[in-house]
Amino acid sequence: MTHARFALAKQRKNPRPPRRGAALLFAIFVMTVTSTLVIAIADSQTLRFSALRNTRDWDEARYLAEAGLHHALAQLEDNVDYRSKIGPVEFPAGSNHYYSAQLSDGPNGTVVIRAQGDAGQFTRVLFATVKQGG
Repeated sequence: MTHARFALAKQRKNPRPPRRGAALLFAIFVMTVTSTLVIAIADSQTLRFSALRNTRDWDEARYLAEAGLHHALAQLEDNVDYRSKIGPVEFPAGSNHYYSAQLSDGPNGTVVIRAQGDAGQFTRVLFATVKQGG
């Protein structure tokens, strides 16, 4: 009878099967998956921001080159003999973005305008040929 009591007492003491560390392993797994997702999202957003900044600078360089072209055309409108370099002109002031233009004589009485816009790491160049006097 003593032997039966001892066996019964041993069964009551630990009714659950041993699951040592299962909760810890599950928590580590969840943290790993969550960390991986957060890093992937952050990396994706950084890439999108860089692409957006490059697109903006590419477009701004084009607009600045057009501003240089219009500045050169305004100089020609004021003085048909104007042949010189314009700029670099910072536009808008304090932006560290610049435009410049160079006017030179072309063939058959034309004027060749080379306008350049610089924004960020991009430079865009436009050429225009203007025929004066008809």
